[in-house]
Parts: sequence; C-alpha cells; structure tokens
Amino acid sequence: MTTFICVSVTEAQADVLTAAGPRRDFRELAPATGGTLVYRGRGHEGTRGRMQRAFGPHVRQALRLARRARRGDVCFADGEHIGLPLLLFLAFSFRRNVRVVMLGHLVDRPWKKALFWVGTRLVPGGTLALHSEMQLKAVSPWLATSWRRELIPYQVDTAFWQPGELFDNRTTRPAIVAVGSEFRDYATLVAAAGELPVDLTIAAGSHWARKVAAAGGSPANVEYLARPLPFDELRRAYQTAAIVVVPLEDVANQAGVTTILEAMSMGRPVVVTATRGQRECVSGPLMKASGELDAQSTAERGPQRFGHEPEGDATGLYVPPGDASALRSAIEWVLADSARSEAMGGRARSAACRHFTVERYVQHLAGLLTQAPQTDGTLVARTMAT
Repeated sequence: MTTFICVSVTEAQADVLTAAGPRRDFRELAPATGGTLVYRGRGHEGTRGRMQRAFGPHVRQALRLARRARRGDVCFADGEHIGLPLLLFLAFSFRRNVRVVMLGHLVDRPWKKALFWVGTRLVPGGTLALHSEMQLKAVSPWLATSWRRELIPYQVDTAFWQPGELFDNRTTRPAIVAVGSEFRDYATLVAAAGELPVDLTIAAGSHWARKVAAAGGSPANVEYLARPLPFDELRRAYQTAAIVVVPLEDVANQAGVTTILEAMSMGRPVVVTATRGQRECVSGPLMKASGELDAQSTAERGPQRFGHEPEGDATGLYVPPGDASALRSAIEWVLADSARSEAMGGRARSAACRHFTVERYVQHLAGLLTQAPQTDGTLVARTMAT
C-alpha cells in the first residue's frame, strides 16, 4: 500500500516557502505517514496539446495521481480542487478501491456539491476533513453515507511565529497590521483607521490567493503593499503591531484563518470580522459601533467548536461585517489599555499553542490517512511507525 500526499504547489515553490519560513504541514505529514509527496507541475509528458490547454494544473495533477494509484492505496488531496477531479478519474479508470482523504475549503458552491454527490458514490469509503463548521454543514447532505466527515482545527507553526516585544503606544504612533487577500474587506478597514492616530500597513500580497485585494482609498497613514512579504519581514511586521486586524467579507468559509493564527501565535491582539464562516479560532466579544461589548452574540465562537474546552477570557475581538464605526471602536478599545491588550495577546498565544499547532494538525491528518476500511465499511485505526 502506498500513501500519496498530493499538494497544490510545485516542488520548487515548496522549497521557497520552507527555506526561511514556517514548517509546512505536508512536509511534516509525509514522514509521519511514510507517504509520497506528489507536487503540482510534475510529469506533464502525457498531458500536452489539447488537454494541456483545456485543463488547469490541478486537474492534470489529479489525473496523474489517478493513473499512479493502485488497489489499497490512500490518496490525500489538500483541497477539493484536486480531490473532486481525482474521484472522477479514479471512477472512470475503475480504481474505486483507492481510499481518498480530502481537505475541503470552500465546498458550498452548488456545482461542487453536485460533484461531491456523484464522486463520493462512485468512489466510496473516503474522508472529507474541513476546518469550518459552516462548510461541513453545507456539504454533509451531499456526501455518500460511506464517507466520513471530520471537523479539524487548522494549523500554525508556533515555533516560527513566536512573540516579540509588545508595542508601547506611549512612545510612538501605534502600528496596525492587516495581511492577506482572500475575501478581505480593506475598504472598511481604511474607513475605520484612516483618521485615527495610527500607522496602518496592509500587506495584501498572498502566496495562495489568486487575486490581490484592493484597499480603496489611501489616506496618509496607510501603507498598501501588493507584494507577498518574505516570512521574516512578515514576522517583524507582526512584532511591531499593536493590533492585527483581519477585515473580511461576510463569507461562509474560514477565510483569514492563516493570518488569524499567525497573529495569535505571535501573541498579538486580533480584531476579526464576525463572518458566517470564521467562528472557530478567536474567542471574544463583539464590539458594536457604540463602543459597547456584546459577549453573548459571540459566546459560541472559538476552539470549542472543535469540542475543546472554552477559552474563558477573550483572545481577541469581533466586529460586525462592513461596520467601520465598530471596527474603529474596537481599535480604540485595544489601544486604550496596553496591559489589557498584552494580556489578550498572551491568551491568544496560549490558545494557538493548545489547539492549533502544526504538530497537532499533522497528527490528526496522519490518523485519518492510516485508518483502514473494514469489510463492512467502518474504519479502524492502523498503528503507525514512530
């Protein structure tokens, strides 16, 4: 039996990302399972001509993996963009005895749910793991009953993203940092912070997003960067930040999770939009435009969504989607008391280390990959070599 770990980057890209940055889950997962990494962009010999032009790199990657897989193998796909075509290719090549473990990210699109309905019935006995409860609820009715559903926490390398000195707002202007592009609402952030005595840096470049989020206007206190920051430069930006803000559109997936967990791991106070899908990481009250804190409306948000113990005290603040006044109030509330914000950042770091480490994430995925189906379709744990 071979375990294939299919990832969305080329080997060269993976080398760049890991050279001076945090550990990557897939490179930790391979030795933990004895798996073989399958990178994007390798083995194009059979996909030239019309197919090369008609299908994207991830579809071609899924086809190559389906051709390699044999009875009893396990194929891990790091997203539905690989996993869904993989199911179809396995079915069409009569390799339905291959077990598929797939991560899902934004699976509630109608066409994706239709493909899940078809694919999970053609290739039974797989596992779909998601990081967002909303996405899990959306797709579960479309999965075959033979498929296992898993809600698992996302990950951050807490050894790389370590706290530095907390900003002292008594000596210079506070620095606010916002990072990433996926479903970001930077227009609301600029409207909230544009007239505050702060320096706002928006690092909208991303290693993962297809488009770079725009910020709208550009007041004098706002620096907008469209390029992805090198990881050491991004870490320094977090270290100088009094607050890390993650302003989001009201989407149903866990957009912004990477930035949120990096900031939490760095021990920084986090202000995040209370979207439908982003509810599993931060524990804390909702800031209203009036400056009033509403703890009740966000009481169920946080790592307890994964069955973990509630955090108790806040690890960050939520604000309503698109509400610049509430976001401004949240920024002012955090800056008003440095001891309070330092304590909040410390709790965020503690939560990241308890619930979201890359080690815990890899252990969870390795458990899913090393489960063997019984003849009745149930799953039993297979002992892993250590």
